[in-house]
Amino acid sequence: MTMRELLQSKIPVALPTMVAIQSFGTMCGYAGAVVAVQAAADLGVKATSIGIFMAVLYTIAMLSGLGAGSMLARYGVIRTSQAALLAAALGLGLAGAAPIWPVALAGAVLIGIGSGPLNPAGSRILARHAPLRWQPLVFSIKQTGTPIGGMLAGLLLPPLMALYDWRIAVAAIALIPFLTLLGLQFIRNDLDDDRDPEHRISVAGIVDALRVIVTSRPLATLVVAGYFYTFAQMAILSFMVIYLEEENGLTKAFAGGIFAVIHASAIPARILWGLAAGRLFSSWALLGLIGILMAGSIVAVSFFTTAWPTWLTVLVAVMLGASTNGVLGLLLAEFARLAPPGKVGEVTGGGQFFLFFGIVSGPPIFGAIVEYGGGYTVAFYLIAGLTLAAGLYLLCTVRHARSATVHRDP
Repeated sequence: MTMRELLQSKIPVALPTMVAIQSFGTMCGYAGAVVAVQAAADLGVKATSIGIFMAVLYTIAMLSGLGAGSMLARYGVIRTSQAALLAAALGLGLAGAAPIWPVALAGAVLIGIGSGPLNPAGSRILARHAPLRWQPLVFSIKQTGTPIGGMLAGLLLPPLMALYDWRIAVAAIALIPFLTLLGLQFIRNDLDDDRDPEHRISVAGIVDALRVIVTSRPLATLVVAGYFYTFAQMAILSFMVIYLEEENGLTKAFAGGIFAVIHASAIPARILWGLAAGRLFSSWALLGLIGILMAGSIVAVSFFTTAWPTWLTVLVAVMLGASTNGVLGLLLAEFARLAPPGKVGEVTGGGQFFLFFGIVSGPPIFGAIVEYGGGYTVAFYLIAGLTLAAGLYLLCTVRHARSATVHRDP
């Protein structure tokens, strides 16, 4: 299919729609990492407790993502996404409603319910309308919504906190996903034309989503490597602001700016990775190379001091963003490529379960090492070693991945 034919499909509407949904849903998830230092004092916990908050959020997201395949089939991508955005907006509002730690964790539960269906939703609709050769690029563009969401959190919350406080700040940005879900109603009938109101939602569908992953050697290999990547990603993103503020004494504005740079750099990086996949390298090999870049970037940040010039700090932030925050689009494209016919949503939900397990386990393990296992340097070296091992393993299994059966039907 040529670019002209691609533009004549539903992709010109579906792709920006899913980017917006991904952006605003992700923004809700990353808000906690940006306000952690200020919120911790009111909540009566340490700032490193953000690891617990993120673990609760993504544990729930793991479970809601597993059931997303059936929801998408019955109600459609847009209706499911509307429900997801509503849950995320309500969760963010609840987290700031009262300075009580259990209330904040209840907010994390709602945000997690909203986060789980986002990737299966995007994969289902994009795999249906984008041909195989365009999927790495299309999926990577869609996944720019993740760094856009993090960038929005890093740019919007600090000035709002300076003007008011963290509670008003999170309530204010919760309006964005709420208004978005209302706007989605105008395109719902066009994009949800494949929904089946008779489709049954059952526990069997959840079990099947996991079974298809663990019984496929290529998919199992992919989720193991993806686990280490997401482990590193969320550990870095959850603690970067705290690391810069508390460990190095930088201002919240500067730390928030670096947080935004990490996310902003991932936007062009994801598009670049999507263009390179299938043209210069296979997606599998490129994922391996990015893992090596990830390891080097994490080691570099472990050497950070306040004596660094701004340009060097920004450069390392760009490397972190391009690597730790730049792989999910390629992973999702590979899940879609290897999915059995009609199972893209289920495979994405099952694969996401393992990826989100990395996100869940990364922050608390990283936080525990910082608190009790030798500080930030030891923690950085640990996750750098994990991502290096994953990257090298993917490079060693490229031939096996190429010989895997490819399913072209969504």
